[in-house]
Amino acid sequence: MNKNEIKNRIEKLKEVINYHRYLYHVLDREEISEAALDSLKHELYTLEQANPEYITADSPTRRVEGKPLDQFEKVSHRVRMLSLNDMFSLTELQDWEQRIKKIVPDLQGGYFAEIKMDGLAVSLIYVGGKLVKAATRGDGKVGEDVTLNVRTIEGIPLSLMVDNLDDRQKLLVSGEVEVRGEVYISRAEFRRVNIKQQKVGEPLFANPRNLAAGSIRQLDPKIAASRKMDFMGYDLVTDLGQTTHQEAHDLLLKLGIPSNKYNKYCHSLKEVQDFYKNISGLRDRLPYQIDGVVVSCNEIKFYSRLGIVGKAPRYMVAYKFPAEQSTTKLLNIEVQVGRTGALTPVAILEPVNLAGTVVSRATLHNYDEIVRKDVRVGDTVIVQKAGDIIPEVLQSLPSLRKGDEKKFVMPDHCPICASPVSRDKNGKIFRCENKYCYAQIKRSISHFVSKPAFNIDGLGQKIVEQLINKGLINDVADIFGLTIGDLEPLERFAEKSAENLVEAVINSKVITLDKFIYALGIRHVGTQTAFDLAKRFGKLDNFLQASREQLDQIDGIGEVVSESVFDFLQDKNKRELIFRLLDAGVKCTSIESSGVLDGKLLIVTGTLEKYSRESVKELIKKNGGRVVGSISKNIDWVVVGKDPGTKARKAEEIGLKIINESELEKLLLE
Repeated sequence: MNKNEIKNRIEKLKEVINYHRYLYHVLDREEISEAALDSLKHELYTLEQANPEYITADSPTRRVEGKPLDQFEKVSHRVRMLSLNDMFSLTELQDWEQRIKKIVPDLQGGYFAEIKMDGLAVSLIYVGGKLVKAATRGDGKVGEDVTLNVRTIEGIPLSLMVDNLDDRQKLLVSGEVEVRGEVYISRAEFRRVNIKQQKVGEPLFANPRNLAAGSIRQLDPKIAASRKMDFMGYDLVTDLGQTTHQEAHDLLLKLGIPSNKYNKYCHSLKEVQDFYKNISGLRDRLPYQIDGVVVSCNEIKFYSRLGIVGKAPRYMVAYKFPAEQSTTKLLNIEVQVGRTGALTPVAILEPVNLAGTVVSRATLHNYDEIVRKDVRVGDTVIVQKAGDIIPEVLQSLPSLRKGDEKKFVMPDHCPICASPVSRDKNGKIFRCENKYCYAQIKRSISHFVSKPAFNIDGLGQKIVEQLINKGLINDVADIFGLTIGDLEPLERFAEKSAENLVEAVINSKVITLDKFIYALGIRHVGTQTAFDLAKRFGKLDNFLQASREQLDQIDGIGEVVSESVFDFLQDKNKRELIFRLLDAGVKCTSIESSGVLDGKLLIVTGTLEKYSRESVKELIKKNGGRVVGSISKNIDWVVVGKDPGTKARKAEEIGLKIINESELEKLLLE
C-alpha cells in the first residue's frame, strides 16, 4: 500500500473498531466476535507503529474502553485502569523482552504468569478494611459505580482479612486499599441462566463474558444476585510493601481476595512458554472461560522506568491463545471441481494465523452463500476455524471497502475441461456436465484409494496425477491392473517403491462392504451412510439389487440420498465399473455389529491415547452407533480426548453427556 492507502486504511479501521468497541463495552452486545475485533485492533496497532505520523489522540490504540453508561454514577479512578497489548506468538513475546531490556538493561527478577480471565474488569475500594465502592473500567479514567451489584458476589469479601498481615500492613489497610480483578461467570452458571432464558422465551446470552457484563450492569441488584457471579483478583494497587507482582498476589490471598491457583512465577520466557502450553491444554477443562496468559515483569521497581505507551503498560502484556476467528483480506475466489462434478468456490486469503496454524484458503460453501453474505474479492473478511473444521469465511466487513472490490460470478463453463455447467434442481449446486472431466476422474480416484475407502498406501494425489497423465489409469478399476514394470519408469519410483505399491494394491482387494460402498463415491454417501447401507443389505449382491422402496425404509437415509443411491445403481456405466472391480479380484466381506450403541449419536473431539480418529469412528460404527460432526441436543455422548476443540465447550454449555476414552470402552463392554 502507498502512504495514502495506508492513511485511508487506518481511518477505516478506527471507525469500525470504535463502532464495535462501543457495542461490546458499552451496550454489552456484539456483531462480530472478540477474536475478530482483536484481529482488527492488532492490524491497526501494527500499521500505526510502522507509520507513527498517522497516530491520532482519538485512536482506539490510545484509549482503553468506551464511555460509561449514563444510568450509573460515574467514578473517577485515582490510578488509571489500563488495558494490555496483545501478543499472539512466542516471537512477539521475545521481541517485547528485547524492547524492555533496551530501556532497563538491568531488568531482572523473572516474570509472573497468570491466567487471563474472560470477564469484566472492576476496581474495589476498601476503607478501614470495608468495601465501600466498586467500579467498572469505563474509559480507564472514569468508570461506573456498580457497588450494589458487586456486593452480591460471594467471592468478594465485604471486609478484608487482616490477621495474616504484619503490623505495618495492618496500619496501611486501615486506610484506603484498592484491589482490581475480573468479574466472571462459570460455564455451569452460564448454562443454567441460558436454560432459564429459553424457558421464559427470552434471548440467550452469547457467551459467559457477555452474561457477566450484563449482570454487573443491572440496575436492580436482585437480578445481579440471581446470577452467581465470581471474582478473581489480579492486582493490588495500594502499596502494602510488596516488591514483586508475585507478592501482590500473595497479599491478595492474605486479604481474602481470590487469586487464580494456576498463576506461577517464571524465571525466563521459556518457563512462560511452558506455562502457556500447560494452560492451553487445560483450557477446555477449566470451569470458566479464559483467553490467554498475562505476562508481567515481576519486579515492581522497574514499572515506572518502563512506563506506559498509549493505553498499555510496557511491563505487562497479554499472551493470547490462537484466535479461532480473525480478519484478513480476500485476494481471490478460485473454483474447484469435485469428484461428482460439483463446482466449489474457494477463498484465497492473505495468510493469517488462525487456531495455531497459518491459513491461506477457506471455504465459501457455495455461490448462494457468497451472495447472501455479500462477499467480494478484495474485501476484509472474518475467517473462522474451530478444531478440525475446515476454515470458512464467516462474513465480510463492507464498511472497510475502498470501492474497487469485485462481485464474484460463477463460471458457465468448467474451469478444467471447458464443458457446460448446469445447476441442480434445487438451484444450489453448479455441476460440470462432463462425466469424464479430468478433475472428476482425479478426485474420484483419490477418494477411492483414501483411508476410509480402499486405503492404498503410496497412492497419493501426485502419484494419481502422474498415472492419469501417463495413461496408465483412466478409472479406479485400472488401479488393480498396475504392474511393477508400469511403475518403475515413472518419476518418484524405484524398484522397491514400485513393488510396495503393487503389494499395497493386492492387499487392499479384500474390503468390508461399507468401505466398498463409500469408495464408489456415490453422491451424498459418506462413511456413516455407507455403513448403514452395508448393515441393511449385508452382501454386495443384495445392495446391487436394492429397490427404491428398500432404500427409503432405511433409518437415517432421506429422500435425496435414497434417490442418489438408486440412480447410481441404475447407471449402466457404474454397474460395469463395479463388475470390472470384482473381475480384478476385489472381494467384499460383510460387516459385523454388536449393536451395543444402536441408534446412539456420538461426537469425537480431541486426541485419544489408544485410537486414531478414524479407528474410534470405525469402532463406534461397528457397535451400531453413529458418529456425527455437529453439536446438537440430540447427541447421546461426546467423547473427549486430549486438547479438545470448541465442541467440548459447546457440549458442556448445553448440558450434553461428556465421556472420556476409558468410559467409551466401558460402554462397549456392557
